[in-house]
Amino acid sequence: MADHDRTSVPLDPHPGPELIRAPGFADLLSVIPSLVGVHPKDSLVIVPFLGRRAVGGFRVALPGRLGESETAALAGACIQAFTAVPEADAVLVVVYSERSYAEERGIPLAALGRAVVRRLERTRHGIVGVACVASDGWGRYTIAAERRSPRRLDEIHGSESGLFSRAVADEPLDVAEQAVLPVVEEDDRAVVAAVLAHGPVGGIAGLTPVIERWLAGPSVARREGRIVQFLQSPPLRDQLALQIALGPIGAAPALVRMIREQAEQALTGETMEALVERHDALRLPGDDDLAEVELLMGVGPGPDPARLALATRALARTAALAPVEARAPVLTVLAWCWWARGAASLAAAHLAEARRLDPDYSMALLYESLFSARSVPDWVLESTSRRLVSAAALP
Repeated sequence: MADHDRTSVPLDPHPGPELIRAPGFADLLSVIPSLVGVHPKDSLVIVPFLGRRAVGGFRVALPGRLGESETAALAGACIQAFTAVPEADAVLVVVYSERSYAEERGIPLAALGRAVVRRLERTRHGIVGVACVASDGWGRYTIAAERRSPRRLDEIHGSESGLFSRAVADEPLDVAEQAVLPVVEEDDRAVVAAVLAHGPVGGIAGLTPVIERWLAGPSVARREGRIVQFLQSPPLRDQLALQIALGPIGAAPALVRMIREQAEQALTGETMEALVERHDALRLPGDDDLAEVELLMGVGPGPDPARLALATRALARTAALAPVEARAPVLTVLAWCWWARGAASLAAAHLAEARRLDPDYSMALLYESLFSARSVPDWVLESTSRRLVSAAALP
């Protein structure tokens, strides 16, 4: 195993990474929130390494019940997460728990720690460490003294490496705080309700410019009401998601198909949803269809990161403005945008709220299955791999 007492952690390597030196294990733990972009709570965090360098990590939420099957599944998730970054040659795993050494009479979640160590030892990868950060201290599952008694949390909180990592990277997100929708004016809510009172969207005229102005322009309640209207229709919801991800030009083929379908709808009197279902049943998907579906499923080169960042902000406000009965579709697209950005924890939080509001909403059910099967999209893994190789090449 490499000398990880001098681990270097590049943060946000676009265009050039900042190298954070972690001279000790506690220093390494101190930079994890900046590495994964969130303050981990009740989580399993997996950080792939190439040599002594790491650029990011993956977080898996701990279930409320942690029996034998759940423990085995989490240990398996560690393997799946870091082997998804094929360039990695070592891994750090950290359990974050609100439990304490005092109440557990030793290191918390010891069975999980042992299971992770056993699974990692069966691989050819190096083990940087398997540790636990508890409510009253921290320790490594592989060191007997640290299993019995905790080391002090101020070794982590007072680390200069952690302070520097927060200075050069975006502030790590607090998932619970970020999942709360923004405060909005009641007058703006009333405007959105008035727009929705006119009924479903009658057509798609002006769809593209409305989405672009909503995404990048100032907040306008009437425009946000139109977005909530669009999102109540599955075809328009998917078109909006594609335009967020690809831009108006990239999403144009799907819009052209929708315009043709709308013309047919006017002749047949069918609803747009029924017409799309009939077309889907009769035709083989073309290249454009497959690329669009793959994008929404997390496959391929990925969306425009800047547009996703705009969308998460705009959708959060739009969800706050939407009446409760119309909010689930907005939250579902918001969840997808966070997932596409690699923030699986936030995606899960918004999706859970959408499912609570409308347990039968089909797209939320689909994304729930998708997020369970794929914690992050392909493009997040590929970006991590590229950044890891670049970081390892730095002097």
